Amino acid sequence: MGDFMKTNLEYYRVFYVVAKNKNITQAANELVVSQPAVSKSIKALERDLGTTLFNRNKDGVLLTSAGEVLFEKIKQAMELIESAEEDLDSLNHMEKGTIHIGAGNTIMQRYLMPYIKEFHELYPNINVIVHTVVTPELFKRAQLGLVDIVFTHLPNNVPDDFETIPLKKLHDIFVVNRDSKWREKTITKKDLSKLPLVLLPFDASNRKNFNKFCQSNNIVIHPLMEIGNDLIIEDCALNGLGVGLVVKEYVQNKIDQGELFELNTNFKMSEKDLVCCIESNRMNNIILKNFVNLLK
Repeated sequence: MGDFMKTNLEYYRVFYVVAKNKNITQAANELVVSQPAVSKSIKALERDLGTTLFNRNKDGVLLTSAGEVLFEKIKQAMELIESAEEDLDSLNHMEKGTIHIGAGNTIMQRYLMPYIKEFHELYPNINVIVHTVVTPELFKRAQLGLVDIVFTHLPNNVPDDFETIPLKKLHDIFVVNRDSKWREKTITKKDLSKLPLVLLPFDASNRKNFNKFCQSNNIVIHPLMEIGNDLIIEDCALNGLGVGLVVKEYVQNKIDQGELFELNTNFKMSEKDLVCCIESNRMNNIILKNFVNLLK
């Protein structure tokens, strides 16, 4: 087995082309090499294998019984290689393939959907599979090869073997409806303990910045409601049920239309980054590259 694997693999390709054409001249033309080079390769292969592979005749060459046995195996291997090359060519031209996208519901609904729609229109033969579970689970799936690209907000725990690509700066703000008594006030840090806040749950990744802000400023808050979906938080604010903590960039259209109003504060909330994360060994994947280029 060890001696067999030391044989120059190019000899097998020459053997395959000669056996397929049954003619050294035609094989040389297909391989774009000289006839002596083809003959030399065949002789070298026969020497390495210790057997005769072809019988020569006036019309060309015929396989010996040993050659026929070898040809059946080499034929399968060469067809697999050709099939792989065709698949790679299709992939490089985005003619087929699959991308697994991982993101929480908020990012999927608020940011990604237009890009997924555009990507599908550009590359209709690429299957897009979406995973919407919590961020730690998305990274686990990515490390198992089940997810290609993970979208999340920073700060967050990103495994060391992932490349992080920044996409957008995001800002947390407080919003109310037109009739809220807080609308015309300038909110101070002390006021936060009095506000009827509608927030994501304490352990939600999108609430981490606010938790850190409150802890660093010794602010104790008493949320009116904690809801696991920021769209419902937005609806609560719209219907006057409380002060919603939301991402400004995700509700800007409702602010522009006068449906929601951003509260004035005498302090700044920290920024956060929307990023996509790709395992380092996947960075050269052509489908991922095209999807990320679309985001940029």
